[in-house]
Amino acid sequence: MSGAASGGHGHDDEPHEEHEEHVNHEAWVIPYADLLTLLMAMFIALFAMSSVDKDKFKELSIGFNDALGGGELTTGVFAAKQGHEIIPAPNSEGGSGSSSQQGGDPGPTQNDIGETYLDQILQREQALQAAIASEKATLEGIKRALEAAATREGFADKLHFELLDDGLHLTIITDQVLFNSGEAEIQPYGTTILDLIAIALEGVDNPILIGGHTDTNPIRTAQFPSNWELSGARSSAVLRYLMTVGLAESDLHSSGHADTRPIASNATEAGRSKNRRVEILIQSQVVDALLDATGLDGKPTTGGLTTGDLATGVDGNFVDIVGSLSAEAGP
Repeated sequence: MSGAASGGHGHDDEPHEEHEEHVNHEAWVIPYADLLTLLMAMFIALFAMSSVDKDKFKELSIGFNDALGGGELTTGVFAAKQGHEIIPAPNSEGGSGSSSQQGGDPGPTQNDIGETYLDQILQREQALQAAIASEKATLEGIKRALEAAATREGFADKLHFELLDDGLHLTIITDQVLFNSGEAEIQPYGTTILDLIAIALEGVDNPILIGGHTDTNPIRTAQFPSNWELSGARSSAVLRYLMTVGLAESDLHSSGHADTRPIASNATEAGRSKNRRVEILIQSQVVDALLDATGLDGKPTTGGLTTGDLATGVDGNFVDIVGSLSAEAGP
């Protein structure tokens, strides 16, 4: 018995043959295939959205709405408004939730509502582009008139004109043109320039922004303790003169910027001479209307602004800011 037991133990102590674990060298294929599938889906979606199609966009919006639980389409392009009342989307029975029709008559469908407001967005975008093109042509005419007058009077080298998206920029070098060094009293030669500018701007309703600029050389006098006071006084002097020759006070705005906005290096006299200037911006009415409507012009807006309800008249055209804008929205 003892020997048998001993023999049994000897059998158990024999080392077992270990089989090498098979390593799957193709395990990367599955995540790689998933990645290719996702990439293919992404490129299909990008291709589908590569051209703006009103019907595709409408169907996509309705599909997302249904997939996410349905409900009324009362935001974005479906935010229909009559006055200040939002028109709800059709209910599940085919009628509008706020329809006044009797007998269960069907109200407008989601397709009708979506197409109506997409059409309105496109029309307002076209009106905006037409207003921008019209005003650009007007400002280009003012630019050509001023350039011709400056050349005729012999001070073309003292003026610089540039037509940008925000309006027509007019830069006047101040040295011995508008002001003497360290002064804010307009010189006779400067009044000639301002008279020509006033004639060109006669009848123009655009906002006129006047900015005074200096170089980095400090000034410390009783009248002008720093360049801030000097630049502000110079822009104010130009504003007051333009008022005296007939431009509307409500269209004129002045500001002083000291040496904070250089257009050339202050390391050389030539650069400092360019920085001592007065800039006049004949601001685009389209830009002014958008800034006024959104409150970005520093003036308070009147009333609450809600999604899709921000419209401002510009020369008979209406500019609609489409987006999630709300005066009551939190940060």
